[in-house]
Amino acid sequence: MKRLSKWFYLGSIVGLPILGVLLIIIALVLLVISGILTNFEVNLTYAGTEAVLVYALLILLGCAAILYGTGMWCVLLYRAWAAIQDADASTTPGKAVGYLCIPLYNFYWLFKAWYGLARDYNRFTVRNSVKAPKMKEGLFLAFCILSMCEIVLSLPVSAIENTYLIYPVSLLSFVIFAITCNETIDGVNALLTR
Repeated sequence: MKRLSKWFYLGSIVGLPILGVLLIIIALVLLVISGILTNFEVNLTYAGTEAVLVYALLILLGCAAILYGTGMWCVLLYRAWAAIQDADASTTPGKAVGYLCIPLYNFYWLFKAWYGLARDYNRFTVRNSVKAPKMKEGLFLAFCILSMCEIVLSLPVSAIENTYLIYPVSLLSFVIFAITCNETIDGVNALLTR
């Protein structure tokens, strides 16, 4: 297995989704400024066809960037699990990624795939006497918990009155996610160079 390029993976997993969200925000702001989108209703009477196409293209490009980043995270997850496969690994790379696609079950499986990766990686390094940096299991667990909080806060029937909590929770979750991705890349590269 080849070493993982930190710039490629972090750029794809962290940078492209940020760009995607910015493109979507720019498109929505332009839709509001042009009068096409008011009070969450679309009004095409004053819109030019070219303007609508440009805004739609910006939104599609933003969504594509986010989807690509998600796909690259799945590749990173697969490669990380592949690097620690031995008789004591708690799951396979295919299951780690594949079970995340099962609706509702993926809420549980995120903990097994991401937090479990950090736990299995640390155990693997101890079992095999590998001198590699330890993954901070608490950060991986924190990301999983914050992801579940984001889901609860984004539900339309959330019992929580102040839905503005989702913004700091999402930001913190994203920062921790970037840190854990960085640790994963470093850990896999350390295993590959041993």
